[in-house]
Amino acid sequence: MLWLRLIVAIVIGISFFALSLWVIRQLATPPPPEPDPEDIELVDMPFVCTVCGMRLSVTQTHGEELRAPRHCREEMDPVPG
Repeated sequence: MLWLRLIVAIVIGISFFALSLWVIRQLATPPPPEPDPEDIELVDMPFVCTVCGMRLSVTQTHGEELRAPRHCREEMDPVPG
């Protein structure tokens, strides 16, 4: 019975230590740099969620090709028109 308690205590200790390291790494990671204002393009592209019907209008994109946002874990569809 003593061995079982010892093993459980070791597992809990290692888990707590691993979780603490993960939290410290997350807090120590700096945020990504701000996008260059010259790379931001103005767009007006409405999207609709195929699952719940929520509508979203994208007004700015960061220099890349405009990708459909995700909602309800699915990519949204562009609204025709």
